[in-house]
Amino acid sequence: MSQSSIRPLSVGNVVSAGLVMYRSNLKTYLKLSIFAYLWLMIPIYGWAKFCAIHGLIARLAFCELINKPETESVASEYIKPRLWSFLGVGLGVGLRLVGIYILWYLAVLAVVILPLAILGTQAGIIVAVIAGIILFIAGIIAIIRFYSRWFVAEVPLAVEKNTTSGSQSIDRSWDLTKDAVGRIQYIIVVAFLVTIPIQIITGYIPSFFQIGTEPGTSLYAIIQLISFILSLLGGAIIMPFWQAVKAVIYYDLRSRREGLDLRLRDREI
Repeated sequence: MSQSSIRPLSVGNVVSAGLVMYRSNLKTYLKLSIFAYLWLMIPIYGWAKFCAIHGLIARLAFCELINKPETESVASEYIKPRLWSFLGVGLGVGLRLVGIYILWYLAVLAVVILPLAILGTQAGIIVAVIAGIILFIAGIIAIIRFYSRWFVAEVPLAVEKNTTSGSQSIDRSWDLTKDAVGRIQYIIVVAFLVTIPIQIITGYIPSFFQIGTEPGTSLYAIIQLISFILSLLGGAIIMPFWQAVKAVIYYDLRSRREGLDLRLRDREI
C-alpha cells in the first residue's frame, strides 16, 4: 500500500481507540498515573519522574498498537536512561507556549492602548474592543495550533531509539504534525469534551462547598485539602487517556508518512 493511499484515522476513531486502550489497561495505566502525580509534589527530580511516566504510558500504548506489547518493567528500563530528557521535553514545550502567550498578551495590550492614544476615548474604545475581541479569538486559535504541533512531543523520545534528547523529540513532533494540525486540533477538542465530566466532579464541584465558608477556618482548610486531593485524582484519571490518544496520533502519523505497520486499522475500535 502506498503512503498516498493511506487515509488518516478519523477524529472519532482516534478518541475511541484511546478510550479502548485505556479501559483495556486501566489497572496499569492508572497506577502509573497516580504515582506520577505523587512524584509531581517533589521538585526537580519528581517533575522529571512525572514527565517520564507520561512517556512510559505512551510507550506502553504504542507498543500495543504495533502488536509488540511490553511489560511495565521492560518499558521502564527503556525510559529510565532518558529521565532528564523527558523533563527537557516538558520544559521545552512549556517555555515555548509561555513565550507565545506573552507575545499574544503584549499584542492584545497594544491593540487596546494604541486606538485609545490615537483616536481618543469614544472612538478608541470602540476600535479597541473590536480589535481586542478579534485578537483574543485569533490568539486562542494560534495557541491551540502551536500546541497541536508539539502535542506528541514526548512520544518520539519514548519510542524511537535515535531520538535521545528533549529538543530532538520536540523537533520530531513538529515535523510529524506539519500536515495534520487541523485534525489534531479537532482531536484535542473532542478529547477535552470527553474528559469534562471528570473535571467537573473532581475540579469544580468541590470548590462550590467553599462558598459561604469563612476563609481561615478549619472547615475552609479541610475543604481546600479535599479539593486539592480530588483535583490530583482527576488529573491522574485523565492523564493516561491523553497519553493513549497521543500514542494513536503518533502511530497514525508515522503509518502514513513512513509506512509503519498498519495492524491498528484492522482492529475494531
